[in-house]
Amino acid sequence: MDEPVRRRGAIDALAVDGALAAVVLMWASVFFLFKIAWRDVDPVAFTCARFAFMVGLSVAVLAVAGPRRLPRRADLPVLACSGLTGFFLYQLGFVLGLDRTSAIASAILVSTHPMFSVLFSWMLGRGRPTRATVAGLMVGFAGVVVFLGGWNGLGEARAGDLLSLGAAAAFGAYGVINQGIANRFSGREVMAYGLAIGGTLTVLVTLPAALHQDWGAVNGESWLILAYSAIGPVYLAYALWNWAISRRGIAHTVGYAFLVPVLGGLMAVLFLNEHVRPEQLAGAALVVAGLVITRLGGNRVLARGRRAWDPRSRRSTPAVTTTRTAQEE
Repeated sequence: MDEPVRRRGAIDALAVDGALAAVVLMWASVFFLFKIAWRDVDPVAFTCARFAFMVGLSVAVLAVAGPRRLPRRADLPVLACSGLTGFFLYQLGFVLGLDRTSAIASAILVSTHPMFSVLFSWMLGRGRPTRATVAGLMVGFAGVVVFLGGWNGLGEARAGDLLSLGAAAAFGAYGVINQGIANRFSGREVMAYGLAIGGTLTVLVTLPAALHQDWGAVNGESWLILAYSAIGPVYLAYALWNWAISRRGIAHTVGYAFLVPVLGGLMAVLFLNEHVRPEQLAGAALVVAGLVITRLGGNRVLARGRRAWDPRSRRSTPAVTTTRTAQEE
């Protein structure tokens, strides 16, 4: 490999890592920022305003961005699944969960989404687990059990904790689904089509709360958080996340996921004065350890190579152009 090619590869890798670091900071910040904004705004009304703006923004960006690829009829099922999991199910689960539990608990439980991604990948036949990956999943989910207070505590888990876990599962599915369409559509197209389905449904479901909200009583700080939340943690962060997946694969993005609960929990302690019980600290450490082990373990690709979504047959087919393994990605 000549020097210019090697240099371009290094720059590309640095750009992907920089994008993922920005995503981590944006996602970690929402746990404490939303808690602050919700002192003046109903969480469901807040979500409606965010998504109404984001749906309009995504359409505007797509309209002025130049040539675009329109989805075929065969693409609609997978795009619908992307929008429903990544925007409707994940965002509602995240918001309702965060409203009903602590910012620290939400940060830890939502951070398990990469482990759900690995599980869904196996279920779809896209890879075989290594021993290290299985060990990482076991450690990570054991950490969830410890964090919630042990097996006896699972039955007494708050609704917010369970909603946060459900949100993690939805976002894990979103990452797997988008890996299959990343080569067909650009990041802005994936965002626009996903928001057109999942975002619009979110607005419709949350609209009654927005109509009952006294927007005149909302202070300037909450408006700033609302504006930031509509552009940064969802629209911009999702676009960067999808772009990173298309460039380096989902296995590489998993490596950054364990930073979100660490930073999110730290911010909650610093800005919300939340406290961590010893069992929560132990459980959080196990969750992070599980994420790290899962990342290091990788995800072996099937002998036929990494599978990509074939919308014409509605099944996963071997991607013949792929030469790298998931571990290399």
